[in-house]
Amino acid sequence: MEFRTSIERHLYKNRYAYLLGTTMFQVFLVSFFPGRSNLLLNEITFSIFMLANINFVRHDRKLTLILVFFAIASIIMVWIPTQSKVGQRVFAAEHVIVFLFLSTIIYLIIKQIINSKDVSLNMILGVITIYVLFGMIAGECNQLIYFFNNDAFVGNLDAADSADLRYYSFVTMTTLGYGDIAPDSELARAGAVFFSLVGQIYLAVVIALIVGKYISHSDRQESKKK
Repeated sequence: MEFRTSIERHLYKNRYAYLLGTTMFQVFLVSFFPGRSNLLLNEITFSIFMLANINFVRHDRKLTLILVFFAIASIIMVWIPTQSKVGQRVFAAEHVIVFLFLSTIIYLIIKQIINSKDVSLNMILGVITIYVLFGMIAGECNQLIYFFNNDAFVGNLDAADSADLRYYSFVTMTTLGYGDIAPDSELARAGAVFFSLVGQIYLAVVIALIVGKYISHSDRQESKKK
């Protein structure tokens, strides 16, 4: 019992690190690892990623129960082949659930960062995680747009590979804009404008927030010394 409690404390104490680590695996390993479909990398890393999110919110029992329900639903859906009839039917629901789930996690991280009085390692890990999660949300939105309109994007795009739109989403959010994939519908273009603005505004706000908290913490430390 004590061993289990110790593990639970360790998992929650390091929740920011585990969440960032699983998020990076979900984004980069799935997007760029050759033969990932044969190895079921997306399904496995997504399941682990959702468990890390649940670990992050364990302090709130009501919210945990709600997110556990949606996490289980999305994990089951992601294991259903997208090209199957069932996969096509649940595609939109899966991505909407993931969108809402990630939005909730981002809100909780932002709330904890704002309430933090100093610049800690968890804060740094948190702001990085938020930025990556924003890119994942952009990917979910773009996949929904493409699902309902196959002419929404043009360029070097594989309809069977969701990693292409995830790549496009991060390139858009960081305003790199290589041009190999481009929006070709009003909704897709609106999404590109929105997420590119969010990406740049977020960086500006985060830098201001971190600098402000660092200065405030330094001032408090100086006051205590006096």
